Amino acid sequence: MNKNIIHLLLAAALLSGCAERKSPLDAEARDAGTRAAAALIAVDHSDTSAMERAIFEIKARQSEFAIKRDSLAVRAFDQAFKVYLQEYDKPLYQAIFPDE
Repeated sequence: MNKNIIHLLLAAALLSGCAERKSPLDAEARDAGTRAAAALIAVDHSDTSAMERAIFEIKARQSEFAIKRDSLAVRAFDQAFKVYLQEYDKPLYQAIFPDE
């Protein structure tokens, strides 16, 4: 894993609050969120069908943590996804999260 990504994830973890509880699946969820964002960035943004498929796959991966009723893991996935996307494709991040 790229050193910058590790630093980014560590910073996100620190910003989320040291006292916050973590899921036993935290590392797996963060890794999955980061990989999901990287996969989305790699998709040709002008190919709407490919983008829809990629987003569907991302939601499916995220739902694996929700099915386990692990809201902390879902939150970790989401945070890692957002942090990676914001860092590596700001226009796409803004298109997906316009209110942030």
